[in-house]
Amino acid sequence: MPTTAQLTPKLKHLVRWLRRHFPTRTPVIVRVGNVPGAHGICEIGDDRALIRLTAGNEQMMKETLLEEWAHVLRHDTPVPCSDDHDAIFWAILGAITLKWRDG
Repeated sequence: MPTTAQLTPKLKHLVRWLRRHFPTRTPVIVRVGNVPGAHGICEIGDDRALIRLTAGNEQMMKETLLEEWAHVLRHDTPVPCSDDHDAIFWAILGAITLKWRDG
């Protein structure tokens, strides 16, 4: 039994859109699987970031992907991070969400 599922076409489209409009310095891998107790998680290492989304409702997966992508962008900023969800994180997520929804 595979540990990850395939990204749906709509999720693939969103990943391509994020790479084009909000590129990261850290390479990002997106996988769908099971994240116990969460809709998703972002694990950032020295050379890459892994975003894991819990398989389920596609709209929730898309919203979670936007948030986890914001974590990678926040990590890429030179300003030290005081909290996982500090003001800079929320500003980044707001910019991504507005552009995605207006798109």
